Amino acid sequence: MNFQVQVSKERLDRVLGVLRHALEKRVTLPILQHIVMDISDQEMTVKATDTELAFEAKLPVESSGSKQVAVPGKKLVETVKVYPEGILTLDWPNDGNRMWLKAKGFNSEHNVQNSEGFPELPKADPSCKVVEVPTALFKKALVLGGLAISKDATKPALSGVLLHLTKDFVRIVSTDGFRLAVAELTLATGLDSEARIIVPKRSMDLVAGAFDDDSAIELSWDDRSLFLSQQNLKFSTRRVTANYPGYEKVLPSSPGALPLKVVVDKEEFSKRLRFVGLKKDDYNKNVRLIFEYPTLKVQIQHPDEGINQATLNYSGPDKDDKPLELAFNIDYLIELLDRIQGEEVEYHYKDDVASGVFTSPSLKDLSFKYILMPVKL
Repeated sequence: MNFQVQVSKERLDRVLGVLRHALEKRVTLPILQHIVMDISDQEMTVKATDTELAFEAKLPVESSGSKQVAVPGKKLVETVKVYPEGILTLDWPNDGNRMWLKAKGFNSEHNVQNSEGFPELPKADPSCKVVEVPTALFKKALVLGGLAISKDATKPALSGVLLHLTKDFVRIVSTDGFRLAVAELTLATGLDSEARIIVPKRSMDLVAGAFDDDSAIELSWDDRSLFLSQQNLKFSTRRVTANYPGYEKVLPSSPGALPLKVVVDKEEFSKRLRFVGLKKDDYNKNVRLIFEYPTLKVQIQHPDEGINQATLNYSGPDKDDKPLELAFNIDYLIELLDRIQGEEVEYHYKDDVASGVFTSPSLKDLSFKYILMPVKL
């Protein structure tokens, strides 16, 4: 008699959509291109790994008995995605080396094999510290705190994200040497000592689509891996073994260290940056920001093509303060405006020489600092 399992297409598709990320990297072991299905009565556990990322997810099924097989992963992911909504039937004939994926009007045959040789997935030791973080806030912090990740693959520390945990906060930090992004959640973690964990950008990018907002994520770690888990999903990623720069030295020393502030409308500022940015090229990316109360002049001058200039109003230091002129890499500003929430952007500063801090007054549930050093023209 054939062995059959019935499962929700929606649930299976969502789980496979997460596991597929462990199938994207070229690997030397063919078994790593497979997804392992472990069925026991009314539950199916699916696993995938490329030795750097590892996923284990559980979903309810209708079945009788148990079975463990390895199925070629990419074809399974692609096939389930195009199937109609509803209940899918996984059917194993008696010969054991084929699996049929069935729905009304759809039948697809897949090779299967024994899961022998599939590696054991990393597991957190029970003695490891566990920190519970609100999922929605953690995702928001990753978006903002990962803003300044380096694109230079020869610098493994800077091309990853620093997860900095103390007894009082959880921070997401990134820097490429020209800018610094720090997103902080105030949280009583229960830690006795701080932890600094560097994680590949690729791994942290997966958190948004993998975890549900309605329950917290549990973080734990050992010397090799970071583990993230919810009730029915476990995800681990290999840590980057490198020393992260002492980013705290760049942060403002006190709340009064940057006494001045200007505020601009985010959408209007973004429109003008994109307009003047039509004059930029690979060698000419610096945009001038000239604050003469109450007008902000945004300008790029190309040596051959001339000037693009736009204006908008701002609020901040009044007309008795001297005009402020700054210059920044325009790409760094546009990337900020694309990610930050709210209708306004604030720039806190001391003068036109030292680095200032960009943030948003709309961020009430976390702290965010985006630090840029003005460019000298």
